[in-house]
Amino acid sequence: MNDVASISLALSGVTALRVFAPAARTLARRLLGATVRIGAESLAERRAARLAPVASQNVDENGDSL
Repeated sequence: MNDVASISLALSGVTALRVFAPAARTLARRLLGATVRIGAESLAERRAARLAPVASQNVDENGDSL
């Protein structure tokens, strides 16, 4: 009887993996994609904030480039 229970448990585990693995993979890809977009946006904002003072130093009082 013990063999039947362990085989049944293993079979249900494998079935659960086959059913839920595609959804879990899709969820993981979406989360990673969102994380990358947020990180890239943060880096772009930091870069823009860092370059803004430099850009304003290269402009005279009329707004013309030096």
